[in-house]
Amino acid sequence: MPVLEKFGGIVVRLIYDRTLGARLHAFYEGAELVVALQPLRVLQGEVPQWVREWVLRWAREHMAEVTQFAGMAVPAARWPDPRLNAGWAYPSHV
Repeated sequence: MPVLEKFGGIVVRLIYDRTLGARLHAFYEGAELVVALQPLRVLQGEVPQWVREWVLRWAREHMAEVTQFAGMAVPAARWPDPRLNAGWAYPSHV
């Protein structure tokens, strides 16, 4: 997970997977907050209220950069380009 920000003991990271898409994970003193980007909302986690507010404000202020970075965070091997991978195809049972 790439680190996007560190501030006041908070570490904000970006994670991307095919099922849930891009989301932020904020860590503070052993606690974790998970934030969806589209729409911006808390998915889960128990952190102090000020941490929650700071993370949501930070995400709103940096939404353009985060979503742009999230688009680039997809590993190339997970999303093959058919022009570069001749002969590659989705399995027929999918």
